[in-house]
Amino acid sequence: MRPPAVAALPGRRLRFLDGLAGLVAAGMLVLGVLLAVAALTAPAVLSRVGLGPATGPGWVAVALHLLVGATGEVVIRLRRNWGPRGRLAADLSVVLAAMVVIWWAWWR
Repeated sequence: MRPPAVAALPGRRLRFLDGLAGLVAAGMLVLGVLLAVAALTAPAVLSRVGLGPATGPGWVAVALHLLVGATGEVVIRLRRNWGPRGRLAADLSVVLAAMVVIWWAWWR
């Protein structure tokens, strides 16, 4: 009987996905923090400089970045003891969630 294809994933590829998911989750969290700072400071700073009123990035975008980043970091920490299938699913879900938020917040 052949083992499932996911279980046969080479360790190097799975480790690459682990690293990619961790990088994406951390990046979303850092970007969420930077967007929160921008949302708080941009209106006041830009109007004081004389560039006119500014609204900042919007609180929904900030909250989504922070939520996906924090949830991704939790998933990354929890998946350490999971098998290859669980790790693959966790990695792909973190990357997919980040892609959806990036599309929604930046390109729609």
